[in-house]
Amino acid sequence: MKLLEKWSEHTGLENIKKIIDTNSPVHDAMGTMLNLELKEFSEGICVYEGTPDTRHLNPRGLIHGGWAMSILDTAAVLAVVTALPKGRLCATSSLEVKFSRPIKVGMKCRAEGKLKSMGANMAHSKAKLIDVETGKLLAFCTCTASIYDVHD
Repeated sequence: MKLLEKWSEHTGLENIKKIIDTNSPVHDAMGTMLNLELKEFSEGICVYEGTPDTRHLNPRGLIHGGWAMSILDTAAVLAVVTALPKGRLCATSSLEVKFSRPIKVGMKCRAEGKLKSMGANMAHSKAKLIDVETGKLLAFCTCTASIYDVHD
């Protein structure tokens, strides 16, 4: 059975629970590559933490903006996923990110995603990325997700 069809057998919230269940075959390959970890979730909320390392550097010696965009996208879209009914999936259709501070190697970051609105075919969410040690805002985003039936 294809992975998407397996996801459609459960609600979004049930699927998110599988990410942190060590006995589940669901694996967050992108999260592993980017050193991200799902920390908290509930309906409409998803929180990830991550600590970038030297693999995520840009040529100037700072963490590449793509790393920040990835953790923000993950938190924002999975906040939408937590509210999806059985048989429905979603994908990012747009993501607008604003950066406020540089991110450095070893800086523990926390992305807090929150669902803002959800219709039949589209949802909107937002996320903010903070430095866990100082509480300072590093970046934030708004996200639009397309919602679809697995058989579309």
